[in-house]
Amino acid sequence: MKKRTISLISAAALIVSSIAACGSQEAAAPTSGGSSPDSPAQVTEGADVTAAPAETLAIDTIEKKDFGGREFKAVSTNQSNNQVDIVAEEENGDILNDLVYRRNTQFEEMYNVKIQASGMDYGSINQIAMKAAQAGDNPYDLYMTNFTAYTLATGGYLIPWSSISSMDISQPWWDQAAVKELSIAGNSYLITGDISPTGLLHSECILINKNLFEARSMDYQYQTAFDGNWTIDKMIDLSKGLSEDIDGDGRFKDKTDLFSFTLWFDGGTALLYGQGEYMSQKDDKDIPSVKFDVESISSRYDNIYRLVIDNNANYSKTNHEMTYTVFKQSRAYFCDIMFIKIGMFLRDMEDDFGVLPLPKYDESQPMYQTNVSGAATALIMPVSCPDPEDVGLLIDAYAAMAYDSITESLFDVIASVKNTRDEESSRMTQLVIRNRVFDPVRMYYVDGHNIADDLLAKKSNDVASYLAKYEPKAIAAMETLVEAFTENN
Repeated sequence: MKKRTISLISAAALIVSSIAACGSQEAAAPTSGGSSPDSPAQVTEGADVTAAPAETLAIDTIEKKDFGGREFKAVSTNQSNNQVDIVAEEENGDILNDLVYRRNTQFEEMYNVKIQASGMDYGSINQIAMKAAQAGDNPYDLYMTNFTAYTLATGGYLIPWSSISSMDISQPWWDQAAVKELSIAGNSYLITGDISPTGLLHSECILINKNLFEARSMDYQYQTAFDGNWTIDKMIDLSKGLSEDIDGDGRFKDKTDLFSFTLWFDGGTALLYGQGEYMSQKDDKDIPSVKFDVESISSRYDNIYRLVIDNNANYSKTNHEMTYTVFKQSRAYFCDIMFIKIGMFLRDMEDDFGVLPLPKYDESQPMYQTNVSGAATALIMPVSCPDPEDVGLLIDAYAAMAYDSITESLFDVIASVKNTRDEESSRMTQLVIRNRVFDPVRMYYVDGHNIADDLLAKKSNDVASYLAKYEPKAIAAMETLVEAFTENN
């Protein structure tokens, strides 16, 4: 288990702990066209761990307590049977399973607890948590669901994590963007972070087919990305002329032809956020509101349109698996994908691939932004929890152990689908997962959040009309959401 530098005060700890040596870019709020809330702690492209002060483990900063053999009851979402966050009964040779198993063993020994873990779908977990809160019951200590659980917060069923003094959610093993951006009136009801490896793997990135790149003597763009200069204009220029009508029938078809880029229906949203866009803002009381900036969104969507429509990318909202089969079969140079889907769809891919972040709007954008799926892990605590301080301490320790021993190996999990290892992509993976963004409009499913994908599906670029249609609905939805959060809590 490698040691990491932990600072209890500065967000620089997150910078130091995540990337060895990349380029040079300052961490700052995503102001290039967007309107982010307070700046989360982000990873820059230029942290040098060799210059770090004395090292310590994250778990060493957490209080130790003997819980006398107490059961630690946990439930986690297990969509598509590919979530391995808690349930690992023995080592079986699977990298993530074995990492989780070892973390569990260490946790049980250090705190004298016995983990009782199960997995089920997120809808069932949400229902159990709501019924527990209503009945004053406590079937679980740890609930790991996804961001649909925000409805439990609006209903007054959850304890805000920010109120539990035994845990410090300002630490880097808790995703600071989620903590700060999804809080309402100073309360954070849904948090996420290193405690959920599969939650981190719900981060979106760009893959490159290295074999296709080499055939055209194209640079992988690693150094460009590390220098902070990987932009959507560069991706557009690289993609021009790459799509080919292989069978010569005058149409681009996903089963036969070669594409510059392949992406599923949510890829447009990812590319919009990657360019620094936000569709919400917060006031000085930590209250979010809708902000649809027509000029900003139009400029960024125009780039997406040129990349996807003008450059004949393979964009689908009907055939999920084929989107990635195109890449697996060496028929796309670029692929937009969540890390978790690499193991699902590219496990037997023969060609080597590399990882890049979502491209920036331009080189002046302060940082890369990584889109996160609403299916990513979110932790909740029902109001019926009888001992939130003890449970909070255990959860904080469980997360810190994952930060120490699992997160840095996530690229090994991704790369286990192929035979080669790529050090640049390993560093890039850390860059991607440490620059995630959680726009309330997106994560709370506010009207209009799918603008990029809705328009791409129609091959339309009429941003102004779309926003004019959805803005009143979005404003009303956000106001209702905030009212429920504040009145019911």
